Amino acid sequence: MNLTKLSLALSCCVAISMLGGCAATVKSSGTDTLAIREAAKRNIILELQGNTRVEQNKDWPRLKEEWSQALHVEATQAGYGLAEPQPMNPVEKDGIGLRINVTNFRYLTPGARYSAGVMVGNAWINSSADFTDLKSGQLIGSRTYDTSSSAWEGVMSAMTEEQVQAIARQIISDIKRAKAE
Repeated sequence: MNLTKLSLALSCCVAISMLGGCAATVKSSGTDTLAIREAAKRNIILELQGNTRVEQNKDWPRLKEEWSQALHVEATQAGYGLAEPQPMNPVEKDGIGLRINVTNFRYLTPGARYSAGVMVGNAWINSSADFTDLKSGQLIGSRTYDTSSSAWEGVMSAMTEEQVQAIARQIISDIKRAKAE
């Protein structure tokens, strides 16, 4: 192989790796094991909330929408139904109440990262989730789900959308792995 072909092959490898980006890593802690009946897993009612500071953040509506969409995708792929709570609709079937509380976040778009690089800083999300049995109202368990990126990863660092997807994937995975009571 001559030097030109080797240089071209090396350039292609570098370009492909740069397009891949870094995956978001989720740090989770909380209840050791969740015990959820299989029938309850099929019906998940989602409530997203934030503290006062979070809800006053201009990016809160965008974060909520992305989170809801990511959880819908992950739940559907797992064969579960996911819905937002409906007012004045009594719960009469098996299900899980999933209340996600966002305590802090910094929203960062890929465009901001690509245009300003390390200058825009880090993206992060600090959140917790309470899993409740819909019929009994009993708390099944709680978990924290935190993720962050490092500006020093440059354009490869995980932006907020990727972080939300990673947390959604982890939440649904925790539900899926939960043993029946």
